Amino acid sequence: MSGPQNNAAHSALAADLEFAAVNAEAGAAASRTAAVDPDAPPTVRARAKAAAVLLAGEAAGLRADAAAIRDGVDPALLGYALAVGPSTGQ
Repeated sequence: MSGPQNNAAHSALAADLEFAAVNAEAGAAASRTAAVDPDAPPTVRARAKAAAVLLAGEAAGLRADAAAIRDGVDPALLGYALAVGPSTGQ
C-alpha cells in the first residue's frame, strides 16, 4: 500500500485511535467518580482508582500514537498492522 491509499489508511487509523482515547478518558472519568463514592466499599474505591490511572495512561498512549501517525511515523513501527486489500469479513 502506498500513496493516497496509505495516507487514507493512516488517517483512518489515527482517527480510530483518537476515538479509542476518548472512550478510555470517559472510562477514567467514571472510575474517578467511583473512586470517591463514599457509599462504595474500600476495595471497590481502590479498584476504581487503579482503573482510572490505567485508563488515563491508555488514553495518553493512544493519543500519542495517533499524533505520531499523523506526523508521518509508520504505524508498523508502533505495533499496528494495516489490512491490505478487501476485507474478508472474518
